[in-house]
Amino acid sequence: MRGNSWICGPLAVALCALGGCGEDGGSEPATGLVMPGQPGVQPTDDGTAEPSAGAAGAPAPAVGDDTADPAGEMPQVPSGDDDEPAAGADPGPMAADDMTPDAFDYAGESVPLDTDLVVAAGETLRVGPGASFMASAGVTVVVDGTLLIEGSADAPVRFMGAGVPRSWEGIVVSGGGHLEASHVEIGGATYGIHALPGSTFTVQDADIGTSFKAAVVQSDGSFDRVAFHASGDPTFSISSAAPITDPNGTLTIVDGSPTVTNSSFDSGAPLVDMVRVRGSSAAVFDHVYITDAHCGIHMEGGPNNSPTVTNSIFDGMAYGVMAYATKPIIEDSIFMNNASDVGFCVGATADNVPQLSNNYYSSGAPLFDPSCVQIGTTDAAPAAAPNPDAGPIGL
Repeated sequence: MRGNSWICGPLAVALCALGGCGEDGGSEPATGLVMPGQPGVQPTDDGTAEPSAGAAGAPAPAVGDDTADPAGEMPQVPSGDDDEPAAGADPGPMAADDMTPDAFDYAGESVPLDTDLVVAAGETLRVGPGASFMASAGVTVVVDGTLLIEGSADAPVRFMGAGVPRSWEGIVVSGGGHLEASHVEIGGATYGIHALPGSTFTVQDADIGTSFKAAVVQSDGSFDRVAFHASGDPTFSISSAAPITDPNGTLTIVDGSPTVTNSSFDSGAPLVDMVRVRGSSAAVFDHVYITDAHCGIHMEGGPNNSPTVTNSIFDGMAYGVMAYATKPIIEDSIFMNNASDVGFCVGATADNVPQLSNNYYSSGAPLFDPSCVQIGTTDAAPAAAPNPDAGPIGL
């Protein structure tokens, strides 16, 4: 048996939380990729991107675009080399062999963002331990190329706004863009991370909270050892479609199939869902802990929406899982202190009955909403004891 603090004694839960300046000790404005006065792109509800207000139909210029500065003196990304290029000179892209720990574009410094930070297609921005980005209202980090965030346990990278939801826009990964982040804290945004269709991402050892939504995912990627904290509007919404602007879904998944492992979800509201999955999705949740919400995971979209949940804990909610005409597969998990463990199987048929196997129910028997019972929802062989390895490992 692995030592696991997520279930012990009377199944008490212990949540864990993850945990800058320039050489002259002061703050430096972001250089190279921050284009002063140039608006960037904003995501729309249908997953496409469009120029933000004032952009006149054009995206923000990025490094390598010599039209960004009327004088033709584009500020450059710091190279980290002893021999710096002359002012205004383009050092060119960084070769893979040069990507050493000393070659971070930003590390150990505070970087105010007063305008969009754009990583252009074909470019890579590498951020090292201790870098702290403080974004002003309306600012977006736009990833058309590759953004590598490489913090450490002792010196995480931070992307923050004013400390309240919607104080900046967040990190938007465009189609064809790639985000790779470890040991990072993101807060105060509209959407902490928004992965648009066609993007890819890998996020691990992260803390995402104080945003309207921690993440909106419309593509495939992975979250591992991530603490998601709900901070959206504590209002009830009857929207079944749940657009990304809806308050439901601290993690909202639309037509994407991400993998979420060893992660926790908390700090929600009694009438707001924690995870929303809609459209065509085969999302995977393994070793997750969800509490403090109306629904732990709310799914909809028909039999083509078939998330898999294993080794997870649903604790103290109105519904552990709510399945609107979907076919979730839930195995080796724990349902405890919920009013209903699985419910609201409205519109479901024999083709999309939730599949449950070897789950433990603290009430002694599964608590299913009548709409689920009517279509044959059952756990034919519930576990006699809770899975000792359920819940996050290593978070």
